[in-house]
Amino acid sequence: MAPQLCYKQISEKEFTIGENRITLLDNSTIYIEAIGEQTDEHAREILKLYQKLYSELPGKINQLVNLDRSGKSSPKARQVYEEMNNHESTHKVAVYGIHPVARVLAAFVTGIKGKKNIEFFTNKEDAMAWLKK
Repeated sequence: MAPQLCYKQISEKEFTIGENRITLLDNSTIYIEAIGEQTDEHAREILKLYQKLYSELPGKINQLVNLDRSGKSSPKARQVYEEMNNHESTHKVAVYGIHPVARVLAAFVTGIKGKKNIEFFTNKEDAMAWLKK
C-alpha cells in the first residue's frame, strides 16, 4: 500500500503533492505541473487542494495544466481530474505538453472532445493567451 500523501504549502501561493507543483498565478488561475505518475492518492490530494482554493477565490477559476513531465494516470485519477474540470467553479482549462504521452493523457483526462472550456496546446504561451481571452 502506497504511503498517504498530503499537499504541502511551500509559500502563500505554491503547493506540492508528491512531485506535482500547484501554483496560484493570480486570483483566477491555478497552474499545475503534473510530474510523474498520477495515482489515486495524487488525485485525492489535488482535489482537496482545489476545493480549498475554490472556496477562497472569488468567481470562476482557470486551470493551466503542464503535462510535459507527466506519466500515466490511474483510472480513478482521470475520473477525479474530469470532475475538477467540470466543477461549477471552473471557467477554462488549458492543457499543454509536447510529450506524446501527454497528448494522449490530455485527451483522456479532460475528455477534450466536444467541450468548449477545455483546449490542448503545445506550449505555455498559447495556453495562457487562450485563458486570457
